[in-house]
Amino acid sequence: MLIDSGYSHTTITPLLQGRPLHSAVRRLDVGGKLMTNYLTRLLSLRQYDMRNDTYLVNEIKEATSYLSRDFKADMERTWKGPRGDRREIYATAGGIAKDYILPDYHNRSKGYVRDHDPTAAGKLKQMSTGKSAEAAEDILTLRNERFTVPELLFKPTDIGLRQSGIAQLVMESLSCLPMGLWPGFLANIVCVGGNSTIEGFIVRLQMEIRALAPAECIVRVARPDNPIASTWKGGAKLATDEETLSKLSVTKQEYNEYDAGWVARRFGGK
Repeated sequence: MLIDSGYSHTTITPLLQGRPLHSAVRRLDVGGKLMTNYLTRLLSLRQYDMRNDTYLVNEIKEATSYLSRDFKADMERTWKGPRGDRREIYATAGGIAKDYILPDYHNRSKGYVRDHDPTAAGKLKQMSTGKSAEAAEDILTLRNERFTVPELLFKPTDIGLRQSGIAQLVMESLSCLPMGLWPGFLANIVCVGGNSTIEGFIVRLQMEIRALAPAECIVRVARPDNPIASTWKGGAKLATDEETLSKLSVTKQEYNEYDAGWVARRFGGK
């Protein structure tokens, strides 16, 4: 069972003897781009206007995001509290709060993450105390943004997207297949793509699928050493196998006559 979660979307493809089972392929319209745009919106509403700094927001997302094992508990830690009565734990959110130091392109060309310091001041306050503007830092403090953004992979309904999360889609994919194949697929789930590198992704996915799968099935989720480049490496390896590639290739005449569906048939072994 291959889960490819990349820039534009997430796909779930069951493979039997190296061939995709097209009737069971499922797609989730949540990828890195959507999550970056969502984080951009949150930061622009809560702190700085980052709408023209999408590349920087993407770096912030990659450096700070993680998937929570207990979403409700983490939300409780990052809750500010009722108006006029700020909760004490909110300052550091039990270690969840992190500061991202923005690049100033004079001393720092790249931002970095550090533990949140409640006493840190912004640039204007630094200037008011007599320190030079260059000595000050522009800081973005991230609390629940760290885990609510990647949570969209498992709960796309949080932003009104009427689709199932990854774990549910895996079970929907399996429901199209004979139950005799389920144990083999559940025990061999492989994740690739940039989103699979998010901290806690593999553990959370395995936990959610295990909760939905039959109790007698073993659930194992794995990730290759380089999940971002692994798909490309597979394509490069296929390109060197001329015999196999010739069986999968579609000529221009065939494409013009049968359209893109013919490509799917060839790669499906038909």
